Amino acid sequence: NASFELPVVDPNGFGAVPLAEGWTEIDLDTLGSTNTGVFANTAVGSPDHVANADGDQLAFLGSQRGNGFQQELPATYKAGCEYRLTAAVGVSMRYPPSAAEPVDTIELVLYYLDENESAVDLARKTVEATGQSTTELQDFSLYLPAVNTGEPWANKTIGIGIRATGMAGGFWTLDHIRLTESLPVSIPIENASFELPVIDPNAFQALPLADGWIELDVDTLSSSNTGVFTNTSVDSWDHVVNADGLQIAFLGSEQGNAFEQEVAAAYLAGCDYELTVAVGVSSRYPPSTEEPLDMLELAFYYYANETEKIDITSQMIDATHLSLGQLQDFSVSVPSVHPDDFWAGKDIGIAIRSVGMPGGFWILDNVRLTELMPTSIPIENASFEAPVVDPDGFGAVPLVEGWTEMDIDTVGSTNTGVFANTAVDSPDHVANADGSQLAFLGSQHGNALQQELAATYQVGCNYRLTVGTGVSMRFPPSVAEPVDTVELALYYQDETESLVDITSATIEATGLSTTQLQDFSVYLPTIRPNEAWAGKTIGVAIRATGMAGGFWTLEHVRLAESLPALDFAETNKE
Repeated sequence: NASFELPVVDPNGFGAVPLAEGWTEIDLDTLGSTNTGVFANTAVGSPDHVANADGDQLAFLGSQRGNGFQQELPATYKAGCEYRLTAAVGVSMRYPPSAAEPVDTIELVLYYLDENESAVDLARKTVEATGQSTTELQDFSLYLPAVNTGEPWANKTIGIGIRATGMAGGFWTLDHIRLTESLPVSIPIENASFELPVIDPNAFQALPLADGWIELDVDTLSSSNTGVFTNTSVDSWDHVVNADGLQIAFLGSEQGNAFEQEVAAAYLAGCDYELTVAVGVSSRYPPSTEEPLDMLELAFYYYANETEKIDITSQMIDATHLSLGQLQDFSVSVPSVHPDDFWAGKDIGIAIRSVGMPGGFWILDNVRLTELMPTSIPIENASFEAPVVDPDGFGAVPLVEGWTEMDIDTVGSTNTGVFANTAVDSPDHVANADGSQLAFLGSQHGNALQQELAATYQVGCNYRLTVGTGVSMRFPPSVAEPVDTVELALYYQDETESLVDITSATIEATGLSTTQLQDFSVYLPTIRPNEAWAGKTIGVAIRATGMAGGFWTLEHVRLAESLPALDFAETNKE
């Protein structure tokens, strides 16, 4: 009942019902339940008609603290996934919540049920009544970062809530509640934390250069507006306490100064993109916080041709609320890319630009670029935690539960299985493993792990298979010619139950780490109704395609599915 269409309000009756099916209603009026319920939108010509309602009905919520709507969903918080709760919010024309001090507010909440079935809040977002419309709903969103395996809410029931936190007398209007689950992967950015070039500790402590970045500097002689500097010592008055690494970038506040980079990835249909930058201000020469304010712009762009650069979206940041010595994360997002968007398939460009007057300096660090797909499809034993390896035993088991193992060693099955990660201080400890175990895969052609999922290829959707990949320290795959490779594939079974690959990607052993996994992905573009795999069971595979003697390390297998592109979905429906 996400759009509050139930129960159906009798158009010839009162126009409202003190009930919202599917929701737990928390109502301070225990007798008449007058603070929570649904109502029919008024006619189009009415002065209180809500123009952008989703459907024919909306919900009302009394403004007094203690009133609320809650719902536990038939879903759990999945490790590796991010969550976004969105609600369309407005206010009653006749009885609006107070916009005078103290301003009435509501909270959007994500919570989970602990072992005692008690609700524990994870994240909250406050929405003020000030500026809200009586005839136009406005979307507000609450964001929960990627769930880690060890967090208490991993695999726990998802709870959502909308709670009034004000005084009695007013009413909120609610509609179109949405919860999005996204499966993110990181896209590499060159010199993302500005550690290059390395600054000589005996030198000036700053260099007018940042490797891997295009520097736009209005000072064309000495390039004094863009570069990197060394963070000061911990006991220094201008030390940046939450810097990532030893160095930080500086950017002059004058319009025209910028850092830009085209990354080795493209805008893919069905994916969202998020750029995040840790931003601060120079302790000695901060940007102006007086009118006109100095601004910093984060942007995504693409090239329409070899010379025409076009911004897709941008976000402005001012220095007003930034603290000296403390960086703060700011983000800009590109919503789901449609196949018809001009930037679909074009290289991703990211920019950090000054939009102000000369004299001040921004400081920048830890630039991150994330690609997200809105839903994730469960994979059995995706992090290879089963069977459980006896920590006092050999440390490995030649079995991977939930997976079909293709092992050319038909006697001992020595090419596929799971192993326990070593201790933190061990030289072969995998630092970014998801859980306590990983899988091993012999490098010889013919060894593989495969799985048919409890899901089908949906018309209008895109897919992305991602695997954390590394190499064994003791027996790495060969990096000499011919280089050993491993293949990621998405396949289906045809009418004869033969496996047919739809798409695949090859990963070379060259440059892979023994102690740090790296994400690699294979993409399947938008599925059309006439394609042979439309509606067929999804198959995922990880296959060795090299010579015998080495071992791949595998972990954290993820499959993301985009929301359907409406044009393809509607074509299929017809």
